[in-house]
Amino acid sequence: MTKQQIFALFIATIICSALVSGGTVFGTAWYLQQEKNNTLTSNSWLSELFSSQPERQLQPSFQALDKLVLSVRGKKQTHFVMLELAIETRRPERMENINDYMPVVRNAMLNLFSQKTYEELHGENALAMLQDEVKVTVLGAFEKTDLVRDIDDVLLTKYVVQ
Repeated sequence: MTKQQIFALFIATIICSALVSGGTVFGTAWYLQQEKNNTLTSNSWLSELFSSQPERQLQPSFQALDKLVLSVRGKKQTHFVMLELAIETRRPERMENINDYMPVVRNAMLNLFSQKTYEELHGENALAMLQDEVKVTVLGAFEKTDLVRDIDDVLLTKYVVQ
């Protein structure tokens, strides 16, 4: 083999290696983007780098839900609970029609509060426990929708037991 042939073989090897490496990087980025769109479980910086979707806002936005009035059992009489909830999100444009899902949220809250009594809701640590239960219940209500991935938190903004 002559020096010219060795040099040509060396250049061809470098070009081939660059093509394979580039194909691997872009193929991986494409695959991660597809996985993110399908399962929303990929948080790789590489997929974010090649993402065509706008990034989430850094500041949270809050979307108020319609007020809920529910009844709960007491020892002697029926009591009423009034709740106002807000959804925290960093993608407010996706939450514009969230109140269209209020029947689902109402149903979930009715199921949650049907198991509660006035005494449970009026206790010392009731609000902290209720906050967690309401969050889990609301996220469960939105579980079968596309909105669940954009809900960062569920807040109790008003809570009255009468």
